[in-house]
Amino acid sequence: MGLPYMEHQVKLCVICGHSLKVAQHTQVSGKRERNLRQRHTCQQCRQNSMNASNRRKRKLAAAQRRYNHHEYSQLSVDKLRANWQGFVRMRGKSDAGGRWIQEIDVVQAKVLVREGAAVMLNPYTIRMLYSNKEFKRYILTRDDHKCFYCGQYGDTVDHLLPRAKGGYTTPVNCVCACLSCNQQKGNLTYEQFKQEQPHLFSMQT
Repeated sequence: MGLPYMEHQVKLCVICGHSLKVAQHTQVSGKRERNLRQRHTCQQCRQNSMNASNRRKRKLAAAQRRYNHHEYSQLSVDKLRANWQGFVRMRGKSDAGGRWIQEIDVVQAKVLVREGAAVMLNPYTIRMLYSNKEFKRYILTRDDHKCFYCGQYGDTVDHLLPRAKGGYTTPVNCVCACLSCNQQKGNLTYEQFKQEQPHLFSMQT
């Protein structure tokens, strides 16, 4: 049964701008003051908004299905090119699940795609396949927690070509390493480290 004060009271819908009875506005869940229990949008506008949200969700789900079927992987990396601003847009997700967008140069984008760290969404956009935690877990699992240099147990990720010398964080350029080898290698390349510490490589089984 409706409350008496609601029978003649009207409220303005912030979307359509019509003054409608309070009862025609959607109700807010939770405990509120009597005359503030109704939303500032009418039921019809609220329904239209929900329908638009559902359409966006269906569109994202369809895009995810296309991505899962590797339709994007059919694009040739040679077709990757910069937009009118001179950059390629790179998308990814953080460890907490949030989305981020960054602009990079074409050369870096092509390396990331070729070395399995990203896929092309279109000629101007790439998408990173892993977050930081996912990438570390992937490398350690791939190498079976075995140090690439000495063959002992490893729980860190090392770049064969250091980032300070132009290396990228990709599955091709990254290997599992123990903390000792990772610290000793520092900013050396793989070849330099092998020449300076040949005894470590002799330990591999």
